[in-house]
Amino acid sequence: MQLFINGIQTVLYQKLNINPKLIHSKTDFRKDLQLSNWEMIYLLNAVEQNWHIEISDVDALKINNLQQLIRIIKKAYSKN
Repeated sequence: MQLFINGIQTVLYQKLNINPKLIHSKTDFRKDLQLSNWEMIYLLNAVEQNWHIEISDVDALKINNLQQLIRIIKKAYSKN
């Protein structure tokens, strides 16, 4: 799981200039990081590109925190 956290921290830092120290497994993207809707879309797109996966719209709506995003990434990998 730490590998995914590190990867997402890197994506958030590179794409949205968010300090990696603010991100842990329970981080809520909207409440803790105050990401807007477009920033969430941008984040999910960057994750898709970084891990070469596709996140469905249904799954994207379920993502509020880092743990949920990691669960979706693992789910996408299991389909491949």
